[in-house]
Amino acid sequence: MNRGPAPSVLVVTNRFPTMASFIENEVRRLHDRGLRVAVVTLRSRSTSYQPDHEPLVALTRSAANPLSPRAWADLAGWLARRPHVLLAGAARLAWSARGSAYALAGHAGYLPAAARVAAIAEREGFDRIHGAWAHFPASVAWLASRLAGKRFSMAGHAGSDLYRTQAFLREKVRDADFVTTCVQGNADMLRALAGPQARIEHIYHGVDLRRFDGAARARSSEPVFLCVGRLFGTKGFDVAVRALAELARRGRPGRLRLVGRGPDEAMLRRLAREGGVEDRVEFLGNLPQAELVPLYRSAWALVAPSRVLANGWRDGIPNVVVEALAMGLPCIGTHTAGLGEAVRERVNGRLLAADDVGGLADALAEVVDDPAVLDAWSDAARASVLDAFDAERNFERVAALFERAWRDEADATR
Repeated sequence: MNRGPAPSVLVVTNRFPTMASFIENEVRRLHDRGLRVAVVTLRSRSTSYQPDHEPLVALTRSAANPLSPRAWADLAGWLARRPHVLLAGAARLAWSARGSAYALAGHAGYLPAAARVAAIAEREGFDRIHGAWAHFPASVAWLASRLAGKRFSMAGHAGSDLYRTQAFLREKVRDADFVTTCVQGNADMLRALAGPQARIEHIYHGVDLRRFDGAARARSSEPVFLCVGRLFGTKGFDVAVRALAELARRGRPGRLRLVGRGPDEAMLRRLAREGGVEDRVEFLGNLPQAELVPLYRSAWALVAPSRVLANGWRDGIPNVVVEALAMGLPCIGTHTAGLGEAVRERVNGRLLAADDVGGLADALAEVVDDPAVLDAWSDAARASVLDAFDAERNFERVAALFERAWRDEADATR
């Protein structure tokens, strides 16, 4: 096998880099550690990302165009060279998706991308192909690894990749050298699905505790509540807007700042207008982390009213929740997905039922009426994430997985 002086990994993901940071930080840290890393995206390259991610653009290429002549040429090449592997793998993927049009379209549509990834891995001598999400990126990585004779690993995160479809998920988890997931409940689900032989590691993404340092916290004089994330149904930001309107009807002060963009923006603006709080809801768009820090410092609480959608989509542990807690900002969230692994009821925030507008309005009214409650939660917030959510410490566990698998294979080939 063509092997360089250090482990090398080809990461398959959807878009990269993005305004999020968890995959980006992992790639950057692997690269800084001396591993040879490149990223292949299954969608068009992102043009919106954190300024800190600019160096990652050079590591990224796209296999997004399903009509790419080069990808189809790679597919034809693998069909000629390894027809039994390509046809058997494609058949397994198609059969697993037989009950889901969504999964079938994805598995079929990304076959040229899998051939392209395999060709890159073989030509450039990557040791491993890693699926950064458990659905189509991991399926592409799985098939590409079999075509190119490379090691395979994967990560699972939340509803979009673990719960909307589980077509071929059991098989991928069983075949992977290792699987990382950032929510304990997801790790338990994967172990139940794949069995005891699966190598599943529960590792929180964590946050940069130096950037989110908890310093200079100064709550604004007016109650300001903060929502951060994609303006999309799983986030439940419509519940926050409705709760703010209820708070106003009760004669309480309060403002809501929404950071992010997404398909629900028009609906959220309409809800604010219909609820009579259009002047109390600010839409700030996407912001870099450097501009988020002062918002965390001045807000009264982060509001994260996450929900599970009918198709299974849900949050894991939103990174912004841990960022806020690290800044000493309490969180008012829901008993959904993994939020309970970070937010402790009446210790560093509140946990409510999903879609409970009245309950969220009550929680907001409580802290507006008695801000001393927030002070107690704020004191506990940073301490609650220092150990489990230290990104640097948790990355050491991720790096050890890549390096251990590489060393074990190197030993086996001597």
